Amino acid sequence: EDNRSRLESGNIPPDLERFGQIPGDTLDDCQMALERIRGGINLLDQEQKAAKAFQFANRAMADQRVRTVFTRRLRQGEEITVEDVDIPQNRSWRPFQLAFILLNLAALHDPTHPERSDRGGGLADLLWFPTGGGKTEAYLGVAAFAMGIRRLQRDEGWLDGQAGVTVLMRYTLRLLTLQQFQRAATLLCACEVIRREDPDTWGDEPFRIGLWVG
Repeated sequence: EDNRSRLESGNIPPDLERFGQIPGDTLDDCQMALERIRGGINLLDQEQKAAKAFQFANRAMADQRVRTVFTRRLRQGEEITVEDVDIPQNRSWRPFQLAFILLNLAALHDPTHPERSDRGGGLADLLWFPTGGGKTEAYLGVAAFAMGIRRLQRDEGWLDGQAGVTVLMRYTLRLLTLQQFQRAATLLCACEVIRREDPDTWGDEPFRIGLWVG
């Protein structure tokens, strides 16, 4: 807010003057993102099902990450066990990943949320990081929460969290499609392990994944 006030008062750093209104608009976007993140945190404090789905997503993603590291190193010829790679650095969020998940929680929790509106308020969030920066884990974390909260809401009136498609992923390069499908499949397996342990909570319908090519 202080930075926005400086811009509005005309106290603009010389190196930003040529950008006109862009710095102010960028600060507004940052403020909105901050409010969405805080909204996600508040949701976890106030809504039991949201908190449970968040726990589901974190456990599934931790298992996904550990198994991904394990299989990669196994293919490289190392003699290791899952326990060898089940360490915090292999199952921890980077700040931007956790922020990306938090700012999407409210809209994923509430199907009528304005951010999911088709009347001008809908949002599409873009992650802009170089290869290897951790984008995949960020959106897989969002996907895991979406799958978890739908299962918990499956008996709420018109909602049916066990039917239909939760996530669509589209890739334009064949090699990238195969790689990302493997990582998504590992996540679905982790979700399915959790579901089988507690079908009363997560439903009788298995978590499934499909691949369409063409």
